[in-house]
Amino acid sequence: MRVHGNQMNLNTINPYSAAAEKAVAAQRAANVRKKLVKSADELAEMPEETLLISSWLNANQGRVGKR
Repeated sequence: MRVHGNQMNLNTINPYSAAAEKAVAAQRAANVRKKLVKSADELAEMPEETLLISSWLNANQGRVGKR
């Protein structure tokens, strides 16, 4: 009969890597928020007619070929 010792888990949990992953995710979220705010500011500066025409044109592009 052979007796095998317990296998050691060589992939130990590193709390610093978990913290680093959270920091990276927080930075990505902040970057996305900045981009969204910037694009919202740009849209707010456009005249209403330009927004209506561009949304109308973009809506028609999505419908091409779906007959």
